[in-house]
Amino acid sequence: MTETSTSATVPSQKSGHPRILRNVFSNWTCYAISIAVNFFLSPFVVHHLGNAGYGVWTLIISLTGYLGLLDFGVRGAVTRYVVKFHTLKSHEDASRVASSGLLIFSAAGTLAITFAASLAFFVVGRFHIPPEYQNTARIVLVLTGMNIAASLVSGVFGGVIAALQRFDLLNGAEILVTGLRAIAIVRALYSGKGLITLACIHLTFTTLRGIINMVISRKLYPELQFSLSRAGAAHTRLIFSFSIYMFLIQMGGDLIYYTDTVVIGAFLPVALITFFTIGGNLVEYTRAMLTGISHTISPFASQLEANGDHGGLQHTLLTSCCFGSAVTFPILITFMLRGGTFIGLWMGPQYASLSGQVLRILSLMTFFSAGTHQAGSIMLGISKHKPLVLVRLGEGLCNLALSILLAKRLGIVGVAWGTTIPSIAFCLLFWPWYVQRTLGIHPLRYVVSIWVRPWLSLVPFAVFTYVVERTWPSPNLAVFFSQVALVMPVALAGIWFGCVEREYREKYSRSFAHSIVQVFSRS
Repeated sequence: MTETSTSATVPSQKSGHPRILRNVFSNWTCYAISIAVNFFLSPFVVHHLGNAGYGVWTLIISLTGYLGLLDFGVRGAVTRYVVKFHTLKSHEDASRVASSGLLIFSAAGTLAITFAASLAFFVVGRFHIPPEYQNTARIVLVLTGMNIAASLVSGVFGGVIAALQRFDLLNGAEILVTGLRAIAIVRALYSGKGLITLACIHLTFTTLRGIINMVISRKLYPELQFSLSRAGAAHTRLIFSFSIYMFLIQMGGDLIYYTDTVVIGAFLPVALITFFTIGGNLVEYTRAMLTGISHTISPFASQLEANGDHGGLQHTLLTSCCFGSAVTFPILITFMLRGGTFIGLWMGPQYASLSGQVLRILSLMTFFSAGTHQAGSIMLGISKHKPLVLVRLGEGLCNLALSILLAKRLGIVGVAWGTTIPSIAFCLLFWPWYVQRTLGIHPLRYVVSIWVRPWLSLVPFAVFTYVVERTWPSPNLAVFFSQVALVMPVALAGIWFGCVEREYREKYSRSFAHSIVQVFSRS
């Protein structure tokens, strides 16, 4: 039995790496395309709607944005249990979980539409909306509620695709819908259409994305049957036993990441929010890269747990945490050593000093928290996330209290430290203890994988970056990015030799050499 178990562990580790890498890069590609589309569309939409029209649109999106919390973590729970039952070939249980999730989201979607309609008829009139936009705003609000409802319901099918670890197909559908929606918006606004048409376009393409995901999920998992008759109290309770903790963790995260501007607005001049947000948004974009990794790890961890592959779980946690740290550290090092220069060239010299300080402090926080994103995702995948709720909420409350205290003494720099200090303490004190408790990984082994190896691997890059900053002034952004590109190979070499295991270096080197030979042989 021991030999069988051991042999089962090794393939799971090896076969998982290409799949995870494929999913990670597909997530990053989808994210990059979405950013590029939004970069183009934002000024275009503002220009064609006008300040008043775009203001009404933004207000409606803000009013309905919180309805996304009606997800309640159910999509993550569907992913978690579909992975488990699919691995165990318990297709009826998987069908009951998916059908229960569909029932929950149908009810949540109905609530979203009802709430949006209530806002439309009872709240819109209380805002300073121009009279000519009052009726339009009400219609758009209801359409936006319907859009959120469609997104919630389609989340079940997206959760199934994620459970089967086909993020490439999920992101492919998202890229297709994003592109078609952008084309439709451009054509509609060029034709002189307004807010109602814009809302209809969003609703149409959200529905289209749901249909595509439904078709893909049925193709990938034909044994899975969706029907409300399969939904039951037992599987609904199973979903909520998992999802309620995810929801509370998300609430804790919102408390951590979205209270800083409220503190600044309450205790400092409102104009300082701009200086803080410039640095904070750059760190937020970096964290989005980590999300692209962590989303792929959770279903893979669920599969390993269902197979009883404890060694695979240990290996996946250590490898993914190391990788998460390694891919973000070059960005964070650049922010810490050259962030002020970049902000000065990008936003203007008046922002370089103060926003640069905020950027350096928040980058220090992300240095410690980068790898823990993957650890948290694995704990979600194996249903060991309940203790994270109290710790996350505790971190959020400490963040709030410390930010208020330090804001009065240090301004927005104090707010940044109020966010950073609890986060670093959380990473250092909680995670080494918890991974030992749940997976039996020694704290020293965890610390070496998540921090020491990536840090040491990127010391040469940090030195080169520091030398460039001191000896080669950047007159514009083109030169700045050229300098970063010149020293980036040093970072890649450090990651390759310091963070990638020898077995995989040899494997990928052979694959690369084979590809090169094939290219030249064809030519």
